[in-house]
Amino acid sequence: MVDQTIWLAPKAISFTAVCAACADEHGFLAARVEGRLELARMHTSTTCSRGHAIRIERANHEPIGVLSALSAS
Repeated sequence: MVDQTIWLAPKAISFTAVCAACADEHGFLAARVEGRLELARMHTSTTCSRGHAIRIERANHEPIGVLSALSAS
């Protein structure tokens, strides 16, 4: 069994992903999962069309390596 977690960026509210369990077990890439996580919530869960459990978690900070614009002096 595959333990699945989808990590959302701090300000993302929607997601689309392929169920990794379906892909691993059957090579089935059409088991797409779509949903929303409102900004006020940090986590939820869902299942794919074949019943595999998937956790949805919101990251609590910006990813490492994000560039910001610097003004030229």
